[in-house]
Amino acid sequence: MSKFRTRLRNVGRPAGGFGFAALATQQKPRHILVVAEAADAAAVSAAVEAGVDAVVVRQSDPTTLGAAGTKAVSGVWLEDADGAAVTAAREAGADFFLFDDGRAAASSLAPTEIGRILLLGPDQEAERLRSVAPLDLDAVIVAAEAGPITVRDQLGLRRVAMLTGAPLLIAAGGHPDAANLEAWRDAGALAVLVSGDAASIRRVVEAAEAVPAPRKRDEERSTPFIGAARAAGHSHDDEDDDE
Repeated sequence: MSKFRTRLRNVGRPAGGFGFAALATQQKPRHILVVAEAADAAAVSAAVEAGVDAVVVRQSDPTTLGAAGTKAVSGVWLEDADGAAVTAAREAGADFFLFDDGRAAASSLAPTEIGRILLLGPDQEAERLRSVAPLDLDAVIVAAEAGPITVRDQLGLRRVAMLTGAPLLIAAGGHPDAANLEAWRDAGALAVLVSGDAASIRRVVEAAEAVPAPRKRDEERSTPFIGAARAAGHSHDDEDDDE
């Protein structure tokens, strides 16, 4: 299992060890993670200092990936991936890779011990969404603009999470605020992908820290509630635990 998948599974859970001392030093858990796109090692370091949970680069240079250190996990953007490129990225230190299923070679899914994140384009018909479910994805990327979100928007995102069986990683157009992130979280998004300078990334991190925990469903309510879809369809993670 990739480290990124583990972080997605632990969204909302406090980090740290056991005991009163550990509890005293635990940071407030985030209920949505922040992933930053970075162009080079300097940008990776700046994003990590801004407090992101993961970084994505468009190359697998060890120097670039190593700049993340231990504070954040790093991945590689490989839309036209093949098996050799994915293997090279893994050996360079990538924890996961992003791919376009319409462009990546089938061999790109052969390497193990590296996470997979699918770039989901505008084709979101039910048959297509169901077809990617067996790929054992860490997440699927869906583009969305920062700003007010309607109930229909939220239901559309929830549909993607349910049919693909994977949590959503929202590729944000702009810089979302806390309300925006909360609405995406409640639609099944466990992480948001942003770009920009360190200051703008830090603002998104601060917004993520302000997102409250999901509301608990009131069993006595007569109408359904759109709550957070925690790692939708990740029953296979239980199998990972057994291993």
